[in-house]
Amino acid sequence: MANANCPSGDSPKHANGHASPLDLIRRFNRLQSDRVEGYGHFEEAFSSFVSDAPETDFDTYKLKVAEITVSFKRISEEIIHIKNSLRDTHNQGGIAALIEKMQELEEAKLKVTADSQIARKNLHDQPQDGNLEQEVEGYKKRLDSLAEEISEVLEDLKYECEDLYSQVNDEDSLR
Repeated sequence: MANANCPSGDSPKHANGHASPLDLIRRFNRLQSDRVEGYGHFEEAFSSFVSDAPETDFDTYKLKVAEITVSFKRISEEIIHIKNSLRDTHNQGGIAALIEKMQELEEAKLKVTADSQIARKNLHDQPQDGNLEQEVEGYKKRLDSLAEEISEVLEDLKYECEDLYSQVNDEDSLR
């Protein structure tokens, strides 16, 4: 488990004894990749649950969702720690604000994903219900919109972090 000063557990320390801002950003990027992978597992569990109907094993699906939820919670807690470290320890308020925005978008995405799965399951059970088709399509559009917003925030974060990367390159060239 990562220690409080160094979320990745083994990153080099900044002069103040904490992980450097760049190390925190790198850890954030790895966690964000883990989160994307988690959504893949969430969708696989749902697809398996629906495709096995009517012999659906709801308990297995619930167990997988619980595991994914624990993973998302751990990722979120680590990202909050990173955001707080960047803001409070490293005076990187702009980067911290973007990470906070990312957290808000990811929270919304998780809720919409779960709601979408419920609607898709209902549509699977009642394929003639036109209202459910519209509901599923609405969730799909909302998820597409959230994915676009997340991409924009990640792009903004990339630009906001350019100075951190250039500082490391400058330090490397002085050696």
